[in-house]
Amino acid sequence: MMKKAVVLVLALFLAVLFFEISFAQGSASIVDARIRRCINELEQKKYAQNARIGLVGEGKRAVPYVVEFLLNPGTSSSAKVLAVNILGEIGDPEATEGLIEALASDDTKVRRASAKALGRIGDKRATQALKQRLNDYDATVRLNSVKALDEIGDPSVAESLKLVLKDVNPNIRLYAVRALGTMKYKEGVAALSELTDDQDANVRLELTYALGSIATKDCVPVLAKLVNDPHRNVRLHAIIALGNIKCKESQSILLETVNSGDKEARYYSAIALGDLGYNEAVGPLKKLLTDENTNVRIVAAESLAKINTSEAKDALRSVSNDEISRVRNIAKMALRD
Repeated sequence: MMKKAVVLVLALFLAVLFFEISFAQGSASIVDARIRRCINELEQKKYAQNARIGLVGEGKRAVPYVVEFLLNPGTSSSAKVLAVNILGEIGDPEATEGLIEALASDDTKVRRASAKALGRIGDKRATQALKQRLNDYDATVRLNSVKALDEIGDPSVAESLKLVLKDVNPNIRLYAVRALGTMKYKEGVAALSELTDDQDANVRLELTYALGSIATKDCVPVLAKLVNDPHRNVRLHAIIALGNIKCKESQSILLETVNSGDKEARYYSAIALGDLGYNEAVGPLKKLLTDENTNVRIVAAESLAKINTSEAKDALRSVSNDEISRVRNIAKMALRD
């Protein structure tokens, strides 16, 4: 009786196992058929976008199929671009090698899309291939490659990005500046300094962000020039960037900009002086406590509270009963400590 029960249980177990294997194989076959149907529809204009949605929905499972389709010599140019875009949307690193191969395509549109997709995926394996495309004859390929390298953030290409700072296309120069800032590439400051007279104000604005991110003492003379830029936004962000570089040289520039006739320049200078935290800023900040602009007065009080020396506290005592409640509260909190 016991042996029969054991045999029965074993048979039941094997039956369940067989069923599960068969079900899994059946499910895999269904998925395979569904993906292949979508792949076939990529060449049909009427169904291509629905096929794209279906393949993106399949996610990682669809990647090998889409890569195979992409690298097939018989695939049309438009379908290849669509396949590249699908791989970028899925965002799985398994597609990297296939996209690297597509990045070397003779088809400009495929190269453009491949560079963009590799940036979305962010796999460092694509770094060297993208680096080679920085000299592509097509400006959009170069632009998408710089953007992708910025997204990947691999500092090994920083020296190559320095050369791109001289590109004729201002958008490419802008993203090269951004990438060097993202990488905090200190050795790039000298090359970046040559862009203070760039004809494009957006490039100069991006330069202030990059220098504020790198934030070394070498950045200060470059920012000193940018605080006098003809474009107001550039001037203001140069002031903000100086607040990230804690040195007396930064403070010297800010002690001048804090007296600007531009209320926004005074506002950001006051914040930056507070971030630096040097006692020499107390006098100019105290003067701003009676500024005609309410927001300037508030940030001046906040910066004095940050500096928190006896001189700073003396300055705050003078506004402990200020007409502006925010200024009063800042002063009272600082003096309570």
